[in-house]
Amino acid sequence: MQVKEKASALSQLGASAGKLEQLMETDEQIIVITADLAESCKLKRIEKRFPNRFINVGIAEQNMVSIAAGLAHEGFKPFVHTFSVFSSLRACEQIRTDVFYNQANVKIIGTHCGMSGGQAGSTHFSLEDIGVIRAMPESIMIAPADAVSAAKFIELLSSIKGPAYVRLDRNPLPNLYDESYEAVIGKGKVLTEGRDIAVIAIGEAVSEALSAGKELLQQGGPVITVVDMATIKPVDCELLKRLSENHSVFITVEEHNVYGGLGSAVGQAAAELGLGIRLKCIGIPDCYPQGNPIGYNRALYGLDKKSIKETIEKFYGVTGGRNRGDSYESDVDK
Repeated sequence: MQVKEKASALSQLGASAGKLEQLMETDEQIIVITADLAESCKLKRIEKRFPNRFINVGIAEQNMVSIAAGLAHEGFKPFVHTFSVFSSLRACEQIRTDVFYNQANVKIIGTHCGMSGGQAGSTHFSLEDIGVIRAMPESIMIAPADAVSAAKFIELLSSIKGPAYVRLDRNPLPNLYDESYEAVIGKGKVLTEGRDIAVIAIGEAVSEALSAGKELLQQGGPVITVVDMATIKPVDCELLKRLSENHSVFITVEEHNVYGGLGSAVGQAAAELGLGIRLKCIGIPDCYPQGNPIGYNRALYGLDKKSIKETIEKFYGVTGGRNRGDSYESDVDK
């Protein structure tokens, strides 16, 4: 897998909207719907080019989802766009009943995920959406790591019948992949191969984990494994089993509450599979973060490169190179 480290010129929002615009040129069944957020979701070009297949329902997220479900039952392919905090919470009942319960062919694009709303504050942060959507039966939950993979998943989902939820970051992210990237539902991607410690991340946290691993390597530290677990549900159990063969610790990294998110999904799978893995979950520690600049908040909650590196070093000090059965008593969790 070729991994890049140069900055992306496009955010995930711009890349996914651009891909949708391209698909709409040949697929007349695609309809884009938003709740008064065309500008924020980078949909203005689609609105201008395809006015008959663009619907702005106003600030009415529940109506938006129900309208999309109705259109899906008529054979259309609706792509619903709003901030992920509004889709997963304000329109929760409609997503559950109108979309997933009925397996309506609606793709929900939740933008401005995690704390990427920045100084808009806690009311606009989406730190519960993974837990909410994961709990819905037959749901699919995707969190791409960069703009390229975001666009590739949009393309894939346009060709698949059935509902799905995609979680996108607001801000530009480093491009990790080139155009050879293949979006596959239910499969994680190993970006760097190491041993003892596997860092499993989603979204923007993937690039931070990669940077932490690179810095550790340059300083003569442990060679860690970094995984992009783009599909949170269904999680890649086969990959987790394979990783458990030469890793004793999984560290999950996500911009989401530590309850109900990626860490919970990985921990549940590891326990059910009997992997005997020690798990450390990095995320928001069950609180409501304040509306600070995004870089400040990510450092505050251990989600930046420096903090991830420090967490890895703590665990390597007590687990690196040891066998699975050894004692791991330490001050790591204090």
